[in-house]
Amino acid sequence: MTNEEHSVKELITETNGESSGQNTLKAKTSKRVAWLLDECIRIPGTQIKFGLDPIVGMIPGGGEILATLVGATVLGESAKRGIPIKTLIRMGGNMILNALVGLCPGLGDLFSVWFKSNKRNYEMLNEYLESTDGEQSRGGWWPLFVVFIIVGTVLAINVFVIGAILFVLTWFWNKADLPVITW
Repeated sequence: MTNEEHSVKELITETNGESSGQNTLKAKTSKRVAWLLDECIRIPGTQIKFGLDPIVGMIPGGGEILATLVGATVLGESAKRGIPIKTLIRMGGNMILNALVGLCPGLGDLFSVWFKSNKRNYEMLNEYLESTDGEQSRGGWWPLFVVFIIVGTVLAINVFVIGAILFVLTWFWNKADLPVITW
């Protein structure tokens, strides 16, 4: 087969939507989000890459929530592409683990640099799209429901921890008999 015949065949395949490359192109948003959150910055002279996830995670009281919401786009696109529920739950587990460890200041951010949950999730999506099962029909409502449960769990964990921290600080403040500050 000549190069010209090969390119025409690729063009026909792509326009018919039979190419796994087309599926990968459709996951471009997930790829960009994963790169932005996990790998967009490289430490000069090393192979260490990290993204905005550990940086945003340092913002007290909401950084982890923001990173989770942005990272949820990978889960949403995975659900939209019809990824199996089992894989979607594994992806959610990556997000929950990242969020739980991310609640520990400093340690959570170092964990995020190493673990790269969004990159792992994108790789699972990409592996699925490039497989023979990647042409599976849309996921319907169940995957979307699973994504909402996962994101809701991560958000609830974050809100609970913030509330617990505020409770403990208020309790210590009252026990120390410090004056109430008014403006």
